[in-house]
Amino acid sequence: MRDSGRRDWMFSGACVLAVAIIVGAYSNSFQNSFHFDDSHVVESNLFIRSLKNVPRFFRDASTSSSLPANAAYRPLVSTTLAFDYWLGGGLNVRQFHLSQLAMLVLLGVAAFFMFLRLMNMAAEHWWNRWAALLAATLYSVHTTATETLNLLHARSELLSTLGVVGSFLVYLYLPRSRRAHLYLLPMIIGSLAKTPAVIFAPIFLAYLVLFEERLSMSDLFSSRSWPSVRKAVWKALPALALAGVLFVFVEGRNAPTLVPGGGSRLDYLRTQPFIWLHYARLFFVPAGLSADTDWTLIPHWYDTRVVAGLLFVALLLRILWSTSKTPSLRPVAFGIAWFALALLPASSIFPLAEVENDHRPFFAFVGLSLAVVWGFALLVERWSHTAPYLRPVVSGGAVALALVAVGGNAVGTYERNTVFLTEESLWRDVTEKSPANGRGLMNYGLSQMAKGRYAEAKVLFDRATVYNLNYASLEINLGVVTGRLGQPAVAESHFMRALQLGPNNPASHSFYAHWLVELGRSAEAIPHLERAVALSPADMDARSQLLSAYAKAGRTAELKALASETLALAPGDPLATQFLNGRGEVVVSQPAAGGVETAGSLLDRSLRLYQTGNFQGSIDVARKALTLKPDYAEAYSNIAAGFASLQRWDEAINAAHEALRLKPDFPLARNNLRWAEGEKQKAQPGGR
Repeated sequence: MRDSGRRDWMFSGACVLAVAIIVGAYSNSFQNSFHFDDSHVVESNLFIRSLKNVPRFFRDASTSSSLPANAAYRPLVSTTLAFDYWLGGGLNVRQFHLSQLAMLVLLGVAAFFMFLRLMNMAAEHWWNRWAALLAATLYSVHTTATETLNLLHARSELLSTLGVVGSFLVYLYLPRSRRAHLYLLPMIIGSLAKTPAVIFAPIFLAYLVLFEERLSMSDLFSSRSWPSVRKAVWKALPALALAGVLFVFVEGRNAPTLVPGGGSRLDYLRTQPFIWLHYARLFFVPAGLSADTDWTLIPHWYDTRVVAGLLFVALLLRILWSTSKTPSLRPVAFGIAWFALALLPASSIFPLAEVENDHRPFFAFVGLSLAVVWGFALLVERWSHTAPYLRPVVSGGAVALALVAVGGNAVGTYERNTVFLTEESLWRDVTEKSPANGRGLMNYGLSQMAKGRYAEAKVLFDRATVYNLNYASLEINLGVVTGRLGQPAVAESHFMRALQLGPNNPASHSFYAHWLVELGRSAEAIPHLERAVALSPADMDARSQLLSAYAKAGRTAELKALASETLALAPGDPLATQFLNGRGEVVVSQPAAGGVETAGSLLDRSLRLYQTGNFQGSIDVARKALTLKPDYAEAYSNIAAGFASLQRWDEAINAAHEALRLKPDFPLARNNLRWAEGEKQKAQPGGR
């Protein structure tokens, strides 16, 4: 009993250590910037700024994004993002990342209990709980998961996977709930984050066949086993039927403006077996990760990559076939089935815009973690019994290998998190690993343009046109950068081409309008801003521009209507509040002509000046905001960014320090401080 108690304490300590490893691996991610679709799902999405909009998330898919072409029905994602916005008091990246990590830890705990029950059903060993802990920890700290955790919109993967694992937990641990089919509730909830959660149904059927009916793959083709097969299908039928209904319902709720992208189904299918091989390789060697690859569709069936992919799929089927015959090996068979079924939605006949994404195997790696760890554990046990005199060596080697796998992935995750720190660090990494990615080159150029490096940005944009010739977003950015370089005629030609390529792209209208305002052509800008808001009601930036344009033009009625609508969607919005009093009456119709300004409105103007490249103007306006609100950390942060863009590093560092003194937990100020200190170090003699 004393020995059993000691083992329990050791295992409890190992569980605490596992959680500590997961948290430690992601401890440097809390200040990482918004990236990719975060821009329209989180940053510019007006709807997540008020919890009052939560019911609307479940009725209207257009609330999920400020870009109509990306408005998918994912109400659970929008709801959790709205809570993060509320808890963090705004776009506080730390709060969003804390939620991501909490979901990962919860998923890891859930996976442990699922793994443990499946292992015990296959064969009871004293070390099963250790194997389950290893599999759950390895899955949670795996380096490939960094993309899912660092891209905040990718929490759809977290939530949907939680739904699948949660359904298994309810079924396995609450048998009395099976009659009422309560185990389907987590799947339903998960599908409201992303439809791959409905894959629970076929995975559940695989579980019933392998574990409850104890059938092998060869048994499925034997008439003697058909009664058992029918029994398994009958048990799974409610899940299968509900999964079909859920898929049709959720996908049918997508906004009509949604553009899924993708090319030929046949070309996509031809490419995916090799992608499966790539994902499997990443599980064992998670090197060469790229947030946005330059992989393209494989054009011919005789391509060696197609052959390699098909051979890999055949190998998976062979492993599944052979391991399903032995009861003790069925967790391996089940894990392989999970891996394959989980990849089907994104890696089969449904073409997506990108042929590969590092976050897609996140769901599938649950199964692969189970299969690999259980197979490894059985192999170690077999060797220990075959050669008892080598048992200490085998056991010690197994423990060492397990620690290397978990520790190596944890270190890899910690290092990979640094890539996601800023837009510049992320897109520099993408251009290095995926040099033929036009979008990567464009986004890296954007990071340079944000620092006032317009010539460098222009070079990157020109390189991007080689790979993305008819890309509206690229034309917009070429318009912005050529405008900064003093080429207005060229800039306007790019904006007009962007409007031709993307007439229903709100960004084409809003950026052109912003440029028109800079040139003093505000009257021409208003129709484009109205069009941008009509296309994307959730786009806060376009709304803010239109509010200011209406105010400057003295169009009081339109200003009042737009400000009232904005406050209904985002109560307390500073710019809309500036224009209306408590009774809904316009109080500032001409702010540019000496109207009342608040610290908040000045900060907004400072930010806009910074975005246009007027860094000194941004600093001056931020200082004016400080005269109204001396403890305004956000204003000091704007000043730091402005000085850094002017390469006045010491002044930038001082302003950033002041922002952090006033608001210690301020990620943007901390990023500005790192930027200024890093560039100052480079500028010093002997700096790198």
